[in-house]
Amino acid sequence: MARFPVRLGVQWAWEVRHLRFETSDISVVIPYYNREQYIDEAVQSVLAQTLKPLEIILVNDGSRESSRRYLDRYSDLCRIIDLPVNGGAAGSRNAGVRHARGRFVAFLDDDDLWLPHKLEVQRAYMDQRPDCAIVHSAAWFFYRDAPDEYYKRFDPGPMTVAQAIRNEYWAIIPTVLIRIEAFRALEGLDLNFRIAEDRDFIIRCCAMGYKVEGITEPLVRIRREGQEGLTPNHWFTFREDLKMCWKHRRHYVRAYGLRGVVNFVLEKIQLPATKTRYLNRAIRFLTRVIKIKYKLRPGYTDPVLAGTGKLPPLVWLSEATRFAGDESL
Repeated sequence: MARFPVRLGVQWAWEVRHLRFETSDISVVIPYYNREQYIDEAVQSVLAQTLKPLEIILVNDGSRESSRRYLDRYSDLCRIIDLPVNGGAAGSRNAGVRHARGRFVAFLDDDDLWLPHKLEVQRAYMDQRPDCAIVHSAAWFFYRDAPDEYYKRFDPGPMTVAQAIRNEYWAIIPTVLIRIEAFRALEGLDLNFRIAEDRDFIIRCCAMGYKVEGITEPLVRIRREGQEGLTPNHWFTFREDLKMCWKHRRHYVRAYGLRGVVNFVLEKIQLPATKTRYLNRAIRFLTRVIKIKYKLRPGYTDPVLAGTGKLPPLVWLSEATRFAGDESL
């Protein structure tokens, strides 16, 4: 029988008991890297779900020794996977999915929070739309000294490839619930990316014709302060965006012609350019001369709207049998 760590407090007892006896078919994967100051809140937001997950998988991505020891308090509650070296979010999430037993996977970052009904709302959505591969949602961005900000970058209906390659459309990874067979059919997240792996994955999903649909209700709180991460390095981010754009250049050209590539690069360079005076002036001049405007090429047919996406068979079953003898939470 699963035990809850005494040091976590007796208020966790009810939640741990119900996590064991009222589970769903959802595996939760949380990459972890030196964020012991936030991980308790993240895990607690999973335990507080009105629809309990089948399991919680914590993937330690090469944290320092003291941070790794902090995870020991969850050893009776979560499956803990230790990676020998830090490989980034893509590698951690892929490792978590390799050990997942659920039919669905939900990702949560170690410093973000789910609202209590997140899994329940999205799991019901998947039941109503069996042809949907990924459902995501709007989010609340929260700050230390500013009001929460509502964040949504998608339109009603399935996201198309032509939308996914544009800067103003985005499915935030901590908001997604994905059918595990779709994730594995796409061979997971691309390890060549340290930042843009989420956009790359959504583009590949849409390019396969899979449906990625959004819920306008915010179901996640995304922390926007106090992290030690990669995103503040704007030039590094720009380099990763260029890699992503080059990888998917054929989609830009098919949908918008070469102008699509130019538009994306001009959009993404504006933020890092603000740190360099003369470059910033040059970019501002270029955006006045070359208006950023996406216009679909005549005759373009999007894979999503063409209905070419067919979810693969339930390949998760063969891999999940490795854990058939394990005791569930």
